[in-house]
Amino acid sequence: MFNVKALLDTLPYMLKGMAGIFIVTGVIIFCVYLLSKLPGSREN
Repeated sequence: MFNVKALLDTLPYMLKGMAGIFIVTGVIIFCVYLLSKLPGSREN
Protein backbone atom coordinates (compact mmCIF):
# COMPACT_ATOMS: atom_id res chain seq x y z
CA MET A 1 0.00 0.00 0.00
CA PHE A 2 1.12 3.58 -0.67
CA ASN A 3 2.12 5.34 2.55
CA VAL A 4 1.64 9.11 2.19
CA LYS A 5 3.04 9.89 5.63
CA ALA A 6 6.28 8.07 4.84
CA LEU A 7 6.58 10.02 1.59
CA LEU A 8 6.06 13.34 3.35
CA ASP A 9 8.57 12.37 6.05
CA THR A 10 11.28 11.60 3.49
CA LEU A 11 10.75 14.67 1.28
CA PRO A 12 13.21 16.90 3.20
CA TYR A 13 15.96 14.29 2.81
CA MET A 14 15.26 13.96 -0.90
CA LEU A 15 15.29 17.75 -1.29
CA LYS A 16 18.66 18.03 0.46
CA GLY A 17 20.09 15.27 -1.72
CA MET A 18 18.89 16.84 -4.95
CA ALA A 19 20.14 20.28 -3.88
CA GLY A 20 23.53 18.77 -3.06
CA ILE A 21 23.73 17.14 -6.48
CA PHE A 22 22.93 20.43 -8.26
CA ILE A 23 25.37 22.43 -6.11
CA VAL A 24 28.24 20.00 -6.74
CA THR A 25 27.47 19.94 -10.46
CA GLY A 26 27.46 23.75 -10.54
CA VAL A 27 30.80 23.94 -8.72
CA ILE A 28 32.36 21.47 -11.17
CA ILE A 29 31.04 23.41 -14.17
CA PHE A 30 32.32 26.67 -12.68
CA CYS A 31 35.79 25.17 -12.06
CA VAL A 32 35.99 23.84 -15.62
CA TYR A 33 34.95 27.27 -16.92
CA LEU A 34 37.66 29.00 -14.86
CA LEU A 35 40.30 26.49 -15.96
CA SER A 36 39.39 27.07 -19.60
CA LYS A 37 39.96 30.83 -19.13
CA LEU A 38 43.50 30.41 -17.79
CA PRO A 39 46.20 31.62 -20.18
CA GLY A 40 48.33 28.90 -21.68
CA SER A 41 45.55 26.31 -21.85
CA ARG A 42 44.88 26.82 -25.54
CA GLU A 43 44.17 23.95 -27.88
CA ASN A 44 45.17 24.40 -31.51
